[in-house]
Amino acid sequence: MKNPNLPQPITIGRLQEALLLQTLGDTHASMQNFSELSVHTLRFTGIKTFSLPFTGETITLEPRDDSTVSLKLEISNERFVLLFTQQEPSSWPSFCAKATDWLERELGRILLASEHYSQMIVEHLTNGDGFSFLNNVQEIFGWDIFLLNKQLEILKWAGGKSLPVAPISFTPPKLSHPHPSPDSPFVQLSKGQWTQKEYQTLPLTWCPLSGAEGTLGFLGLAANLQDIGSIERFFLSKTATLILLELAKTQCLQDSERQHHRDFLFDLLYNNFDSLEVIISRGKLWGWDFSKPHFVVVGEIPGYNPDSAESERFEDFFTQMALSLRSRHSKAICLERNGQVVFLFPLQDMIPQAEWHAQAFHLLKPIIQQVNTFSIKEPFLFGLGNLYSSARYLHRSFQEARTALELGQLLDNPERLISFRDLGIMRLLHRFDRQELEDYRSEVLGPLLKFDKESNLALEETLLAYFSCNTDLNAAGEKLFLHPNTLRYRLKKASEILGRDLSSLENQVNLFLALKIGRLKMIWPD
Repeated sequence: MKNPNLPQPITIGRLQEALLLQTLGDTHASMQNFSELSVHTLRFTGIKTFSLPFTGETITLEPRDDSTVSLKLEISNERFVLLFTQQEPSSWPSFCAKATDWLERELGRILLASEHYSQMIVEHLTNGDGFSFLNNVQEIFGWDIFLLNKQLEILKWAGGKSLPVAPISFTPPKLSHPHPSPDSPFVQLSKGQWTQKEYQTLPLTWCPLSGAEGTLGFLGLAANLQDIGSIERFFLSKTATLILLELAKTQCLQDSERQHHRDFLFDLLYNNFDSLEVIISRGKLWGWDFSKPHFVVVGEIPGYNPDSAESERFEDFFTQMALSLRSRHSKAICLERNGQVVFLFPLQDMIPQAEWHAQAFHLLKPIIQQVNTFSIKEPFLFGLGNLYSSARYLHRSFQEARTALELGQLLDNPERLISFRDLGIMRLLHRFDRQELEDYRSEVLGPLLKFDKESNLALEETLLAYFSCNTDLNAAGEKLFLHPNTLRYRLKKASEILGRDLSSLENQVNLFLALKIGRLKMIWPD
């Protein structure tokens, strides 16, 4: 469908009309299928090749006998040949000159229109009108259109035609769209999807705003991908280039401000402030109220290397998590630290530990559900620090969350969120000198560890499961997939090797501590 607000595209049909070519034989029927196809490259056999900066087909024109001209093109690996006769016969060089002249005039007409179009956008931007020009773009293209930044926040929404005037929700586009080659004028479009059921029949196409800095945002178009022709794509590329430049300038300023954010937050989390008043006043500069109680959550993908090829995907995950979190809790603070995500949650008032603990799990539930949808080999795990009434102690909550994340991987717990409160004795053992812990473990479990190396009874694992199940034989047997009688034999053997009565509470405590140290060793560096 032609757009009256944009220049006409250079198509096979318009080329035929301009060159006064009359169809021959079956070509007339074929032209009905090909006349609307746009031209990208036109080859004049034996004369020259003329390339256009638009998406389209590559066609070859060559002379036959007398005044007959053949037009060859290839679509989806299938070749077609159309035959025409010149209504005003001329020599082949004259015919090619006439065609070239028409192409140059048509190209000049389109480039002039695009220059006026670009100037309109530039004037809006230089006048400080922001992205208000998208209202003009909406009228020119005839589609509703909206703009997202890299964080997938809506910067401008121009609806009212097929879409509501106010923004509606959509499935986030992927930030890892392939970047177009530097010398390509073509935008890489992809199909999108609305999330609200009543709008899912409406079309959505994404136009990524990508450059040397990566993808800095997206244009969302309420148009079917297949309906976006070569001229629309050409003008979209002009739009995308100018918006990308504006976003790059904004990104530079935001990166500088974000670095100030990060410096302040890391100073806060590492206890580099001497005064609570300074923390509160600095926080107010960015809209954060550190006079309120806060707690910290730290998350990571076990084994993830921030310098690996997966770093771009991790940035996508972090962006989606931060966007989801801010949409639900506008005062929450998000930052990334060496492959970890750090969230700071404020509460209105200090509440008892039993209550805030449940509230913390409730606040994080949507985030945990969201990361379950990420296609990653290892799941995200989160550590939860304690709630503190003063920001002067946020560094404690941060360290507690990191400890919970680290030690939580050693616990027999299927939950994605591990609280520092639930670490038990492990949080104390974690603070002791490693050599002292190793010496204690060897003193208590030495004979048993030596026996395990020479046999396959796995007595250390057996004892740990037995004590973790509160000495319940049936529960421990199920956990180890052992018959109760087999478990009794192993426990008797362990008691004999250690020379300790396993029913003694003092022996149980000593053995349990030594066994926990063994688990703790799993996260010690070699």
